[in-house]
Amino acid sequence: MNTEPQTIAFPTPTTVQAVAVIEGQRIPLPAEIAASDDLIRRALAPFYPDAANAQLSRAEQDGVLTVTVVKRAGSKGNLLGYLQMCPGGKNPVIALYEAIRGSDLAALDAYAQLELAHRVEQALAEGEAQGEAVRRSAHRLAPAAPQLAPGLLLGF
Repeated sequence: MNTEPQTIAFPTPTTVQAVAVIEGQRIPLPAEIAASDDLIRRALAPFYPDAANAQLSRAEQDGVLTVTVVKRAGSKGNLLGYLQMCPGGKNPVIALYEAIRGSDLAALDAYAQLELAHRVEQALAEGEAQGEAVRRSAHRLAPAAPQLAPGLLLGF
């Protein structure tokens, strides 16, 4: 049995060859990670989730590669995309009211009155569903923090 003390070789710190700058913080990067934008995004994403979609720019000075990570404006939980996919238009109750406004409803025969009653019930159900969707959207939008636009928006 060998009783001499063993020496363990720890890796020596190397000079920093790459640094990521995100949210004002400088994070040293190994050269193999700094070589790929995808690897940088994957390395930073657990700590900076917005890094997954960030824009990266590189600059080298004094032998040190500086990778600046600029977050892109995104949507909150893709809520904007969801809202854009929603059908537009008036509330069905208002649309029906506008369609029958000024009509002499007393002059309708029994069949037309039954048909109108069915249209009213259908419009009420659709209007209530639409109102509930608006309430859910407002509930989700209210706590969302505002975000800066990625550039100047013309017309505002």
